[in-house]
Amino acid sequence: MKNLVIQGNSKMGKNVGIFNLPPKLTCRPTTWCLKGRDGKPRCYAMRGHFQWSTVKQTLYRRYRASKGTTFIQRMIGEINKKGWKYFRIHAAGDFYSKEYVNRWITIVKGCPNTIFRTTTRRRDLRASLSKLNALPNGIVRESLDTEISKPTMGLSFAAINSITNLPNNTLYCINDCDTCGHKCWKTRKSMVFEEE
Repeated sequence: MKNLVIQGNSKMGKNVGIFNLPPKLTCRPTTWCLKGRDGKPRCYAMRGHFQWSTVKQTLYRRYRASKGTTFIQRMIGEINKKGWKYFRIHAAGDFYSKEYVNRWITIVKGCPNTIFRTTTRRRDLRASLSKLNALPNGIVRESLDTEISKPTMGLSFAAINSITNLPNNTLYCINDCDTCGHKCWKTRKSMVFEEE
């Protein structure tokens, strides 16, 4: 695989690097993720172009690469060479082990000019993810939905807009990072987004 990092999509913009992993294999989807309207998953990483065999194969190759001995140096090299200002860890997938979180801690430290953000459901990895979040250029948000609607990790959160009683000072995601100015990378505030 030539590049592990892909360029941001129409939502995130071209100034964003992204590293994705296969959903289900690395994440712990809730019922909300799996059962949406018309019997299709609500999680965008389990529908649409993510269902193409070529995309699935590429995600699995990235997963294998993330376990390899050269992963950290490859990622640091790619991110610094491209000069990504913003980076999204896991628009698809999630952290799958403590060792993998520690790899990202090293990567984030090795790319001080890039701001990294991610969301996670891996409450069992809270201690390691808190260390990632403590880095000056690393932001970790706990993912909330109607099944798990209360934060438990001591982090800011990313929640769907149908959850009630959210604090008033949360950022509202307009699904266009260039227009909003990448605010969710520039602050550690919790955020809310439209349910798809």
